[in-house]
Amino acid sequence: MRNNDIIFLNLHRRYLNQKIEYGGFLGIYILAAFINKNGYSAQSFAGGLIEGKKILDEVCGKQKVKMIGLYCDYENVTENIFLSKYVKENYNLPVIIGGPQATSLNYDFFLKSRCDAIVRYEGEITVLELMDLFLEGIGDVENILGIAYCKADRMLFNKDRQVIRDLDSIPFINDECYLVPETKYPGLSIMTGRGCPFNCAFCHEGHHTRQVRFRSVENVMEEIDIFLHSNSSKQVPFIMFTDDTFTLQSERVKAICAGLEERRKKKEFYWFCEGHIHTLYRHPKMIEYIANGGACCIQLGIESGIQSALDAYRKNTTVEEIKVVVKQCINAGVDVYGNIILAGAFYNEQAYQQNLKFAKELLSMGKGRVELGVVTFWPLPNTSMTMHPEYYGLRIIDRDFLTSLGDFPQVETDKMSRWNISKQMKSMERSLKEHMKYMLDNWMVPTEYILRWFRLNEEKIRAGLWYRFLIENKVLYSYYSLINSGEVVSSSELRGNIKDAHPMRVIEIYDNISENNDGEIVFYDCTLSSTECEVLLLTTGKLSVDEIVIYLGENEVMMDFSQVIELLMRLEKHHLIVWSEY
Repeated sequence: MRNNDIIFLNLHRRYLNQKIEYGGFLGIYILAAFINKNGYSAQSFAGGLIEGKKILDEVCGKQKVKMIGLYCDYENVTENIFLSKYVKENYNLPVIIGGPQATSLNYDFFLKSRCDAIVRYEGEITVLELMDLFLEGIGDVENILGIAYCKADRMLFNKDRQVIRDLDSIPFINDECYLVPETKYPGLSIMTGRGCPFNCAFCHEGHHTRQVRFRSVENVMEEIDIFLHSNSSKQVPFIMFTDDTFTLQSERVKAICAGLEERRKKKEFYWFCEGHIHTLYRHPKMIEYIANGGACCIQLGIESGIQSALDAYRKNTTVEEIKVVVKQCINAGVDVYGNIILAGAFYNEQAYQQNLKFAKELLSMGKGRVELGVVTFWPLPNTSMTMHPEYYGLRIIDRDFLTSLGDFPQVETDKMSRWNISKQMKSMERSLKEHMKYMLDNWMVPTEYILRWFRLNEEKIRAGLWYRFLIENKVLYSYYSLINSGEVVSSSELRGNIKDAHPMRVIEIYDNISENNDGEIVFYDCTLSSTECEVLLLTTGKLSVDEIVIYLGENEVMMDFSQVIELLMRLEKHHLIVWSEY
């Protein structure tokens, strides 16, 4: 590791044995690029707490760094208290804290962490001035805008700093920004703008920076070109646009998507963006631009199927608009991801049932191209719902996120405890999973969509919940794996006469045969007579339908051609057989 004036760390414990994916955590790497451009040396690392502490000990112990910056979000406050105190006690280096949670950190945090300053909101210029102060003795703490600090046992707040207007002036992240060489999946996370004008009641982003600024399209394309040119991986690259306001301006979306479409003609890559329902509803051509540009998925701010809740969230959209936009995305060939918020505005049992019905309607509409997450309201700092939960019929029980890992509600209502809400989270997830399985079982998801999940998985792209549920069902997974192999087809895809095709079962007989209470034979979930079992035994792919009928006749099994075909169609309806043409 090289010598640095500062290193930036974004560290989390390995909660629930889940390794956090850091692809979208751009902040600390942008900071490193900015600092490197402005006369100092900086690198960043995002990862687990233990791994990060080892890195800290190595660089601090060998005196390879002069200052530490820690990224603080809603989930890792206690990690940062430990890390900051550890650095101060063991290495006596200046420590600064930034990130989305920084605006809500209080005097108690200063006492426990012993950090030197908290950077509020955008940090590039503020961090640079703090480095001048701590490393060069230039300036004084009272005159650095955008920070909080302690003096004489008091927490003081300097005036907020104006945001950076010219985002093109911020340098691109490059390999020099990584403290540990980046060797993971060949993906690019990119933010094309900052700020959000929508001011949703639950969202931190809209609260703290409503002033929207965009990078020029040329600047965005230049960064993408550098990424694509330097990418030598055999895997298909993936680009993730992380800004909430990607779809704010139709003409800008058109220009970006045209640039992406042109580049995809030269090199295949996938990309993902976020979209605002109302702007897409008002400007549906944007969906066409996004589809033509080759987007594989768009995340929409769905949140609820109840108009009063959407109004309370200040979403500036309607339930009908959500349905229209989702359908337009699906028709254009773009997958949709969204969340349903439980324990949100005016939450009760009726709201749960309405949201469940709405979620199932969207899943059915999507036919395998809509994925929904179930979340509960998080009391993020300084949002309207956090500041005044009583306006929304809520009580915040755990404001500091000490009892939850995202796995347990932090609020309750007059009639519903956190435990009740937690049960409803599980119930909705289970109900949506059962609905998705029902759709798969009953051929409500086109085969072409399912085969696309296999391709995405093979190319190391997240295939999503649909693919995960498919894998969990051994019959469905075996059936579509065989279809995906190209070695077999469904009956509807047979090129020749079905009498010449070879039916082949997809799972073992011995492990999936049983007898029901009426003494009937059941193969997985398909009830068969003893005569039909004789046909099942012959579905090995070794005999054609004609040969099966002849074999049955020679062995005095009384089934004619039409009866055999009827049985085989029934087995295929249950996804139990496929067809080989040879």
